[in-house]
Amino acid sequence: MPIVKPKRSSPAMDMTAMCDVGFLLLTFFILTAQFKVQDAATIETPTSISGIKVPDNDIMTISLDKQGQVYFGIDNMQHRISMLESMGEVYGMTFSDKEKKAFAILPNFGLPLAQLKSYLNLKPEQQKQVKQPGVPVDSTANPQTNQLAQWIFNARKANNKLRIAVKGDNLAKFPNFKNVLSSLQSQNINKFNLITGTEAPPAGWTND
Repeated sequence: MPIVKPKRSSPAMDMTAMCDVGFLLLTFFILTAQFKVQDAATIETPTSISGIKVPDNDIMTISLDKQGQVYFGIDNMQHRISMLESMGEVYGMTFSDKEKKAFAILPNFGLPLAQLKSYLNLKPEQQKQVKQPGVPVDSTANPQTNQLAQWIFNARKANNKLRIAVKGDNLAKFPNFKNVLSSLQSQNINKFNLITGTEAPPAGWTND
C-alpha cells in the first residue's frame, strides 16, 4: 500500500499588526517632530569641550558671521511681537498685524529697522533670496548706529527672564565681537553664554 504524504505548505506570517505599529510610530514622529528653522546666516562656530547645554527657552541669541555682520533673535513668538512693537515706539514706526505675524516666525534676522518692513512684506521664498546686511552695531550708544543695543533692551523688556547667548563664526574678527560686547555692556550685561561646537575631551578631563 503506498505511503500517503501530507501536503506541504510554506509557512505564512500575518504582517497586519506589524504594519499598524509601523504607521502608528510614523504618525507619532511626524506629529512630535520639530522642524529646523531657517537661520538668517550660516555660522561656523569654533569647537570646545564644554559640557554645558544652551537652554531651549527664554533665550536671546546674538550671532556674528565671518564678515562681521550681526544677527539677532529671541525664542518666543509672542515676545517677538512685543519686542517689535517697542522698537516701533522708539523709532516712530508702526507695523501692521500681517507684518507682526511675519516677524513672529523669524528665528533671527539681520536687517536695519528701516529695511525690516519691506522684508516682512515679502513672500517666504522671496525672503530666502535676500542677503541680510546685519543689524547696525558699533561701540557707541547712538540709537541709529547701534540698533543692536536697542533690540537687546526691548527684548529684555518683553521678557526679563531672557538668557543671552553669543554665537560667533570661527573667522569673525575681534573688533566686530568687541562691538557686540559694547552693546551688552551698555545694558549693564556682563554675563552671557558662548555657543560653540563640540569636540571630544582629552583623556582624564572632567567637567568640574
